Amino acid sequence: MLEKIIAALWGSSSSPEEIPVDIVFLLSGNILDIGNTVNKFISAGKKVYVDIDFIGGLSPDHYGINYLKSLGVTGVITAKMHTYRLAHETGISAILRFFALDSRAVEKGIEQIIRNKIKAVEILPGIAACKVAKKLRSIASNITIVAAGLVDNEDEVKKLLECVDAISTSKKELWNYRR
Repeated sequence: MLEKIIAALWGSSSSPEEIPVDIVFLLSGNILDIGNTVNKFISAGKKVYVDIDFIGGLSPDHYGINYLKSLGVTGVITAKMHTYRLAHETGISAILRFFALDSRAVEKGIEQIIRNKIKAVEILPGIAACKVAKKLRSIASNITIVAAGLVDNEDEVKKLLECVDAISTSKKELWNYRR
């Protein structure tokens, strides 16, 4: 189960002590620094998900996923169905990134999510998440839904948490949000 607020980190400049939540999404990095970055957060008691599609030099394949698993990450984030499946086959949690660009993309995305029995999805932009979550939950009530992107203030967080399980945000001022 995910926390309500997840710290989305672009870069490794944030220290674990600055982050008041227990889950972090690492959204950038490279093969040379990802091990140290992951270790820094795990050592501080954080659960770490790595966006495998955005780590330079790390392939979103069996070897890349096994490497992340060996580092102790909680899971991977990916926009690729194949990578999502590989993660599950490897025994690591995965979140499928889903871009709600327009009605057709939402329709096709939901079909793919249902057909492939996806367990967790991150919907971007976050401002579209309630609309998509309503459609998705009418078909797959047990799916974990994370909203991400373009979430700017506590009012938006409050509204989103009425229809999604969690929000991933890089806005430090929202990391302390409590209902």
